[in-house]
Amino acid sequence: VPPWDCQPPIEQRESRCTMKLDHHDQMWTLIGEILWDILVLLDEKALLELGTCTRYLLIQCERRRLGVFLQQVKSPEKRSAGKLRLSDDQHVSRKLCPPPKRLLRVQNTRSVQGALMKLSRVVKDEDQLVISSILPWVECGDQSTRACALRAVGRVCRFGHREAVSALMRCIRESSLNAAAMLELGNTLQRLVPSNDPDILKEIYQLLESNAFPVRHAALQALPHVCSKGDEKALEKILARVDDKDVEIREEAIRA
Repeated sequence: VPPWDCQPPIEQRESRCTMKLDHHDQMWTLIGEILWDILVLLDEKALLELGTCTRYLLIQCERRRLGVFLQQVKSPEKRSAGKLRLSDDQHVSRKLCPPPKRLLRVQNTRSVQGALMKLSRVVKDEDQLVISSILPWVECGDQSTRACALRAVGRVCRFGHREAVSALMRCIRESSLNAAAMLELGNTLQRLVPSNDPDILKEIYQLLESNAFPVRHAALQALPHVCSKGDEKALEKILARVDDKDVEIREEAIRA
């Protein structure tokens, strides 16, 4: 196995120190760590060019690019000098309409989505390092980016992947996805979760009783993807909402 495919994140390196490796494994591990340390020093443009020209480094370069973009989202650049004036457009818009959590604007939307698609197409077997690079984008960025990340998760994760399923359920609880992204979430959930999983259904049924309309709506959208066709309890929950006071809930119940 090439060393760069075995390179773990920094937080995972300490656990390897206690493992006994032969000289061959130690050499490959050391080379992999050195290579990753070099990639960390490259900017986004250099990573793109290196991954394009050197195919066997494509996965590592795209993972690093996603890390760079994620850092930009979580730590946006601060104003260089001076304070914002009260009349400043950025100041006013932030005060009147603060950005929702995890929905911060991504400056390189197309680049992020391109990296997500490349990784989902290139990786054949489940790769935990690749998955750890993709999963944060399920909850970060704009709606189209999150939908792309959900699609990628469905391709690279195996059936029953716990971390991926937990991230999908958080999206339902937070109800922060639009209709197109929710459709991708439902399809991905269907690939990763067995039909009529008791734990998943129990949580979905609880969310259906939420006082918050967005949560009820998101749970109702997800329900048909996690239950078998003709399930009596699921049908009972859906039919009970055909006459709901909210028109969106009624329409979703009819579609379900």
